[in-house]
Amino acid sequence: MIEIPLTQGQAALIDDDDFELVSKYKWHATWKPSTKSFYAVTKIRKPDGKQTALLMHRLIVGAKKGQQVDHIHHLTLDNRKSELRLCTASQNRSNSGAQANNTSGFKGVSWQKQRQKWQAHIMLNRKKKYLGCFHTPEQAHEAYCRAALDLHGQFARTA
Repeated sequence: MIEIPLTQGQAALIDDDDFELVSKYKWHATWKPSTKSFYAVTKIRKPDGKQTALLMHRLIVGAKKGQQVDHIHHLTLDNRKSELRLCTASQNRSNSGAQANNTSGFKGVSWQKQRQKWQAHIMLNRKKKYLGCFHTPEQAHEAYCRAALDLHGQFARTA
């Protein structure tokens, strides 16, 4: 494992065998508010002469345009191959955390004002699937966890 120094006091981790590939570029840390995480980024010149950003994790796995890369354990500066996997957009969303406006403290759980109960729901193919209403947020979260594991498998994120 090799640590690649970045700007803003950050560092990225890579496998030893990726050093030759990664060392061709000058890397910096970029903050992404939507994930509240830093990413290792460099600038490259496209064939048309324009510059574009290249994310280190995409370079390492050889992601093509349209492919997504998931950081399995959500450590966005850990770019070792064992921490990365190619995925679909849907799988990447399944492995995301609770939304910033979440008030229950649990992913997939919200307060249902009309029924005065906690509601569990899960996203499937960009559609919200209702899982039921419960007396406690913990019960609703249990329902969400079961559904997430069943529907999303290895990409399920329950916290």
